[in-house]
Amino acid sequence: MKLDYEKNLLKTQLEIQEHTFKNISQEIHDNISLSLTLAKLNLNTLDIEDKPTLPHSIKNVVSLISTAINDLSNISKSLNSEAISSHGLINALQVEIEKIMRCGKHEVKFDITGEPIYLDPQKELVLFRITQEALNNIIKHANATTIWLRLHYHNGQVDLNVEDNGIGFNLEMVKLNGDHVMRAGLHNMTSRADLIKGTCRIETEPTIGTKIFVTAPV
Repeated sequence: MKLDYEKNLLKTQLEIQEHTFKNISQEIHDNISLSLTLAKLNLNTLDIEDKPTLPHSIKNVVSLISTAINDLSNISKSLNSEAISSHGLINALQVEIEKIMRCGKHEVKFDITGEPIYLDPQKELVLFRITQEALNNIIKHANATTIWLRLHYHNGQVDLNVEDNGIGFNLEMVKLNGDHVMRAGLHNMTSRADLIKGTCRIETEPTIGTKIFVTAPV
């Protein structure tokens, strides 16, 4: 039984790692690569003899490169587990929320109830990754305008809830033959909860949004 548990644990960790690498690759391809490609195109077509438009063209290139640097910085911060260890789960979540809010497409409401306590760093990291996965799914698939994020500390456990007012989906259909990336995301959330002896429950239906409930012992 111990050997089977260790095999399943290793399999889950490898699946999570693979999915994380895919997310990094997609972010680099969709955002950073595009910004740098546009910057290169602007530099290649830059006409240094055209004095009136030169300052604007250079400013545009600088803006594109700055965007790429910011995107890289955001990816680095999101992956840096030391940030969780140093600043705690709540502060790390606030950074993620600010990043989403800056895009101007979602309102995020963050509520904390009970008496917050610092958990084991690995446990806080897992809860953070689950939240990231949930937020990523909302941004990419839900067409939501409002996101509710709640942390509730009570009776030796912490409850993490993520809810949106998006289009929702048929959970069973996605599990059976839905989008591979979305299936992997849902699987990773439940697998990560298992790693910290917690539970992850998802409630959703088309047109009514999605609710994710995670509970873990402190």
